[in-house]
Amino acid sequence: MFAEIERLKSMNLTQKTVKGIMWSGVSQFTAQGFLFIFKIILARILLPDDFGTFGMAFIFIGFIHSVSELGLSAAIIQKKNITEKHLSTSFLANIIIGSIFCVLTIYSSLYVALFFKKAVICQILRVLSAGFILSSLGIVHQAILTKRIDFKSLAITEIVSAVAMGLVSITLAIAGTGVWSLVIGSLVGNSVKSLLLWVKCSWRPSKCFDFKSFKELFHFGKNVMGSRVLNYIDSNVDYILIGKFLSASSLGLYTLAYQIAIFPLKKIAMFISRVMFPAFSTIQNDNVKLRTAYFKVVKYTALIVFPLLGGLAIIAPKFIVNVIGEKWLPMTLSLQILCFAGALKSVGTHVGSVLLSKGRSDIQIKWNIFTAIIFPIGILIGIRYGINGVATATLVATLALFLIIQKITTRLIDMDFIDFIKALYPATICSTIMMVVLGIFQVVSVLISLQGMVSVVMSIVAGAIIYIGAVRIVDYHVLKEFKVLLREARRR
Repeated sequence: MFAEIERLKSMNLTQKTVKGIMWSGVSQFTAQGFLFIFKIILARILLPDDFGTFGMAFIFIGFIHSVSELGLSAAIIQKKNITEKHLSTSFLANIIIGSIFCVLTIYSSLYVALFFKKAVICQILRVLSAGFILSSLGIVHQAILTKRIDFKSLAITEIVSAVAMGLVSITLAIAGTGVWSLVIGSLVGNSVKSLLLWVKCSWRPSKCFDFKSFKELFHFGKNVMGSRVLNYIDSNVDYILIGKFLSASSLGLYTLAYQIAIFPLKKIAMFISRVMFPAFSTIQNDNVKLRTAYFKVVKYTALIVFPLLGGLAIIAPKFIVNVIGEKWLPMTLSLQILCFAGALKSVGTHVGSVLLSKGRSDIQIKWNIFTAIIFPIGILIGIRYGINGVATATLVATLALFLIIQKITTRLIDMDFIDFIKALYPATICSTIMMVVLGIFQVVSVLISLQGMVSVVMSIVAGAIIYIGAVRIVDYHVLKEFKVLLREARRR
């Protein structure tokens, strides 16, 4: 037992980091869990066209958000010696850039509406543009809390803002406001989040703007910003092309399928990555510790995410009919295909933390330039076959690119690629076993006329039992290791 604890300590999981992981987990599982439930409720009230229309507008808004922050928050987290000048300069820069992009969005909204051939998008963008200013107010405060690994404060902030956004959106949707329920809800969420960040972080900006400090932060941040922009294009080129060449309804169907499929990426894998970036940064010069930590992070991410998405792919038809509603059935095959892409993306998301912790944002931006070329080509080929073709193209491109970037990352930290494969082995084998047995269970449930939510719940329970049993057989030590980690976290 003591050997296991020492082995876990070698990951550099200090008391502060362990608490950070715990609170970040609380934040992601609770806040994002609420958002997922709210989204399901909204899907039952609204139409695919409403989701698609909001998605068209948010493609543009999300792109501007990826640019507006300039990568300064990542620079604050990564840089060891941060001064008051750095913080205040970053705050003022964010306000200025946010205001500029707010004005630019208002003026460019008409052209975006013309691009998608949807007039209402013009009004939606003008309302959402206020979000740039609202969000800019809390960027530095969030970076400070992240650098301190104070995820308790961030957890409270994200949970409250998520609930506020969800409740407002549902209330307005019930009142019959359609797509505007999503628009207003988004602004409310941004407002509440920025307000709470100021409450939870005692730092206050001065009127100091130091160009030298800005230059220092931007030197690192520009590559992060560039990577985020390119990554955003990679992640949203499918939305753009579906919205342009298909329809708002098709985009709504694909958007919800994609968001469900990457739920574990955003709600599980990214919370681990968010905590591990500052943790990795503290051991950036020790490849032995970094390799150990990376191996563990990949292994645990796969053990959690792979069975969730594998099981969802099997029960997708029942899940959609009984949980979301029959009007969403056309997205069934797309959801099943995207589940496998989501699994790869969840594991691959930790690459960014390793590259940034090693100060190699240059590799990240070069990689994103490459993927920004590959993904659109694949999507353009797949879009001729509708949203299912787009989903298939996404999976193929994700798999090919996943293998390449993992090879680059493991080489950077002197890690054997075979060791990386070993980290995925338990989750892959056990999830495959679960999917096969769960598939048989679906056939049996039809034969015995097991229907409705009872069938969904029993499928989930059966899948969990099968998976845990498979893990005990394939890699029993990982369960003991996980128990030790939780016990150590509780003790600390």
